[in-house]
Amino acid sequence: MLGVMENTGDLSDTVTTEDVPGQKKQNRQWIFADFARKGVWAALALSLLIFAVYLSGSIPDPGFSDTILFLLLRLLQYASLLLCAFSLFALGFSVHRLVYRPCIRNGLSLCFYFLTGLLGAGFAMLNSVIIAASGGNL
Repeated sequence: MLGVMENTGDLSDTVTTEDVPGQKKQNRQWIFADFARKGVWAALALSLLIFAVYLSGSIPDPGFSDTILFLLLRLLQYASLLLCAFSLFALGFSVHRLVYRPCIRNGLSLCFYFLTGLLGAGFAMLNSVIIAASGGNL
């Protein structure tokens, strides 16, 4: 019989699921990997929303006050750093998936997490440049 070992009394008496007919191979799913993937999407949406509100508020006509703009910049800084952190973790899990199960989808997810990490770092640097150019926080 394939996949079934003799009973020798030690701990190696296991049946692998890929050798037993009629059973599917179980893929291990990490909770933290799923949390990192969902965190990337949430932090990306939050960063883009804050950036869009900041851009619409910095228009001179219906513009926001300086304190609100600096508050939005502070929130953008935290959201972009959170995006970088989640992207870094998701990138690591994506590399692991690409190594053990190479396919186009895993390669594209690797590129996506890399680009979101760059976007988060870009938002953080843009935040610093805007604060430095405007003379600091009020």
